[in-house]
Amino acid sequence: MLETMDQKIFFIINLSYFGDVLVTNALCQNIKKSYPDSKIVFVVNKPFYEAAKYQECVDDVLVLDKRGEHKGILGLIKFALNCPYRKKIFASFIIYGNERGIFLSWLLGAKKRISGYRFLSRPLITDVFEDKNCSFMQDINANYISVLTGKKPDIVPIKYLTNPDNDCMAQELLQKYRDKEIIALCTVGKHKENYMPVKTAAEIIHKLNSEGKTVFYLGTGEDCRKYADELREQGCVDFVDLTDKTTIYQLANIMQICKAVISIDTGTLHLAYATGIPTVGVFYRPQMVIKWAPRKKLYPFTAVINSEYTVENICSKLNELLEKTNKTPTHL
Repeated sequence: MLETMDQKIFFIINLSYFGDVLVTNALCQNIKKSYPDSKIVFVVNKPFYEAAKYQECVDDVLVLDKRGEHKGILGLIKFALNCPYRKKIFASFIIYGNERGIFLSWLLGAKKRISGYRFLSRPLITDVFEDKNCSFMQDINANYISVLTGKKPDIVPIKYLTNPDNDCMAQELLQKYRDKEIIALCTVGKHKENYMPVKTAAEIIHKLNSEGKTVFYLGTGEDCRKYADELREQGCVDFVDLTDKTTIYQLANIMQICKAVISIDTGTLHLAYATGIPTVGVFYRPQMVIKWAPRKKLYPFTAVINSEYTVENICSKLNELLEKTNKTPTHL
């Protein structure tokens, strides 16, 4: 999108993790509704560039390498001085009120700076936003726009844009498993207390295999690699191990050749339902459901489990979803 003299530039500064970045999309969509000709620039931590880049309504993404090149105060100053939008920003939204993001917004010279309350908010932020009426995180994020518009935002589903037809990895898997019914499984994430027990995952894989389904095992990092090894040690070897083999965008495209996704509460869960794929979310911390679980009225193709974490219940919810959505896999 070309910039014009009258075009309003909005910055969304979200330096948190995978899922946190995705659920900010409701704010992006509401900015575009209120300011159709605006340019939305997402500032994101380096590992989650693709989580921001392919969101609906995002026009540009800037990477802030907070553990490397842009570490500390000097790193933030370097980022600000090199930013092509410096002193051109109409408004910046600092999600979660992160102090690093607050200071960066000030350095960038944003005309309006909107953040949740933090220590630095009062001297550096023109508007402090505290939403005590919302509990659902994507609604809280969307409601930041009300500081500018004075109106409640639209309650919209988050959207992540995919294109498996032009993704080489997705197409290779498609050709290899063309005749298979594929279910993706994610069992490991940021918080260990969310991990699915290995025994449960092994039994799910065995059950799905017995029904003629193929399982794609998803994840990244050392814990995920160890988990896959534990599955194999338990004699569970009939799954396609995609650990550390995909980028975020490739992962989203691969989900499109699957019939459904089963995921614990982690970024992969939010990516799955943001792409429109039938998704079973397993929340081993029930207290997180009200804030992070997909809501049926926005995502009718989802199911949430926050008790009875049995293989039978998880697979039953999966089958109910598949029957309800009657989704035909892309590859059939």
